[in-house]
Amino acid sequence: MFLTDKILVIDDEPDIRNLTKKTLEEDGYQVISASDGEEGLQMVADKMPDLILLDVVLPKKSGFEVCKILKKKTNTKHIPILIFTILDREIDMKSAKECGAEYQVTKPFEHDTMLTEVRRILNDNKGIKFHRQLGIKHKDLKGRKILLEFHPESCYERFIRDFVLESAFHIEKPIVLTPEGSAIQQVLKGDEGVEVIGLTPDTMLSDVVEETIDRPINLVYDNLTDFLISHGYQATFGFAQNALSILSSQDITAIFILNPSAHESRDVNSLRGIFGNRLVYGKQGISDIRFA
Repeated sequence: MFLTDKILVIDDEPDIRNLTKKTLEEDGYQVISASDGEEGLQMVADKMPDLILLDVVLPKKSGFEVCKILKKKTNTKHIPILIFTILDREIDMKSAKECGAEYQVTKPFEHDTMLTEVRRILNDNKGIKFHRQLGIKHKDLKGRKILLEFHPESCYERFIRDFVLESAFHIEKPIVLTPEGSAIQQVLKGDEGVEVIGLTPDTMLSDVVEETIDRPINLVYDNLTDFLISHGYQATFGFAQNALSILSSQDITAIFILNPSAHESRDVNSLRGIFGNRLVYGKQGISDIRFA
């Protein structure tokens, strides 16, 4: 089980909301909650959960309205929604399907049943979540070297986690190079099959790559921002060019992470020029995709 999965519970009944939250937290999940539709939409925008548990009957906006809104937005349509329908009413089940909810549970429900369904959904989705956000197939990621530009107030670390878990699901080798104590290191705690290497000035990409020769590698380098601040533009440009040469194999997919707001625009533009693929992850998720 992946202990850092984040689940949003949207239900206006305090007893159900609190008991569901308690059950999920006891199973190791991060749980956030909302008591009405509008608050739920804001929580999704702010927290970008891995799964939404959504009641049908809510104040301000119904569960069906909330679901329709989320499924129409590019940055949230990939989030799986488990909707709580009422007493097997056919009209509720039909409406749940029409609004885009992928899963349903009938109220009242046993919390053990709900928990089993949550585990299944999260397991099913870890192999597809990253590439669905990009609107491409997983196989089309292979061999790409990507510059990921992130907004410092975004949930970019969870986006990186989606990439890493999808890699492990497809029996590829995820390797994450990140400084000790980083946001990415924290969000990956408890995830199985992920190699996290503490990034230091002595870390050699060539050594990391040579140690993995039995399967495709999906590598995360976190981040170019620190390198650029510490070493300046010329050294960073040279490092990036050398790194892309070392990682040139089509069996290696790599993401290099940069906070463009921390640097001069001319330096950022020059770095963009040596990467054929670029993603921009803003406060509300992916805002730009440019693949060669």
